[in-house]
Amino acid sequence: MPPLGIIYTTDSQLETVLKTNVETIINQSFQTATTLAELNTCLQQSSSPAVVYLDLRTSDVPCEHDARNEVLSYLKEVCPYALKLVSVIDQFLPLDLSESATFLTDAFLEYPPEPEEVSILAKELAGIKAVKKPSSLPESRQMYANNRHVTTYTQSMIPIIDQISKIAKHNVTLLLVGETGTGKTTLASMIHELSPRSSEPFQNIACGALPSDLIESELFGHLRGSFTGAERSKIGRFEAAGKGTLLLDEIDILSPKDQAKLLKVIETGQFEPVGSTESRISEARLIVAANVELDELTRNNKFRSDLYYRLNVLQFRLPALRERPNDIIPLALQFIKECCQQHSVVINKVHLKVLRMLKQYQWPGNLRELKNQIQRAVLFSSHGELTTDEFSPDILQHTMSLPENSLHSTPKCNTLADQVAMNEMHLLQKSLSENGHRKTATAKALGISRVGLYKKMRKYGMLEQKKPDPKIKLHAES
Repeated sequence: MPPLGIIYTTDSQLETVLKTNVETIINQSFQTATTLAELNTCLQQSSSPAVVYLDLRTSDVPCEHDARNEVLSYLKEVCPYALKLVSVIDQFLPLDLSESATFLTDAFLEYPPEPEEVSILAKELAGIKAVKKPSSLPESRQMYANNRHVTTYTQSMIPIIDQISKIAKHNVTLLLVGETGTGKTTLASMIHELSPRSSEPFQNIACGALPSDLIESELFGHLRGSFTGAERSKIGRFEAAGKGTLLLDEIDILSPKDQAKLLKVIETGQFEPVGSTESRISEARLIVAANVELDELTRNNKFRSDLYYRLNVLQFRLPALRERPNDIIPLALQFIKECCQQHSVVINKVHLKVLRMLKQYQWPGNLRELKNQIQRAVLFSSHGELTTDEFSPDILQHTMSLPENSLHSTPKCNTLADQVAMNEMHLLQKSLSENGHRKTATAKALGISRVGLYKKMRKYGMLEQKKPDPKIKLHAES
């Protein structure tokens, strides 16, 4: 017996269209729920795991209370029934529903559905196992400090968040290691805010941004006349930090001389400004960061081993963004909201193609690159919508011209047929982009039917053919 289909919507037209287009192809009986209580009753009465069709179409009419948030929270946190979730969309997702929807959705169905799309959905649902949503979601962890938060769904990040939350209040030196842009500065500032020193200064110095002959002066200060150009005395960052926190980023570039002075501060708490023989006391907590693994530099005699072992007591390696696929969408949505608030821009909905693009890109610049790209997109957005057109051409070049689930180089054209196929594929990609990835408009522009467009997209691997890692159920039909 086919599983029961439960339509959650307040739009009677959606119910009629789904029953007309889906019921015959999937051979599925339907019930409709308009409230969370009705949905729960339908799930409870179903004799087998049901397929829930959740209406997530965007609306330009503002709503004080969106009941769909309650449904998503219910599915995410407490729903005791195994089910498959199909999100019915109009190519966009409401911004405030996007994070939960991308984690929970098993398949997306574009409204109004065409028979070809429903056939694809039927095959996709056949390969998906009904599960209890709360137990299938990845484990998460959050850390809060002064209205800021760090949230992760990445297994390797969870112990880092747990340990840092515990150690932040203690006066110990920490070592953060990770590629540039992985969030070391942000994490260091949160550690400061979670510590008893939060009311004191937070100083941040990027050693790699300073000329080598000025690093010592910047760190420890100098006396007037101690070197050419020192027209007046200056306090260094250790002294400026007072009883607060000092972050030394890119310490891997420090010279042996500066490493020795840093070791002295860590061991004795004392330092001397350039040109002075009088020791001063540092009361600041020290957090150091490096873009490379210091143990390798130590083995190659490029970093003092005694300093490394003093720093290695509490070392945290921050994974690159490409190693955190579950976090990309939540981080992107967080940055969208922050940028909207900062620049007084309103974004109500995000195109599903944007979410897939963000997942496919490798992000060599990590969190910093992601945030910069989001800021660009928000500033270029219009009509409260975020589409792929607002992102850098470099991002689009690496993702939009590739099949849904893979990144590979352009195939060689050895024959006329190969060249014709490539030209057709590029024309499809260009037309899809020009028409906002709306299939009906694209088909009309190309002078073909929507079913014909689907066949060509499938031919060139532009439709998703398999379900990716279930831990991040983001495999959208666009």
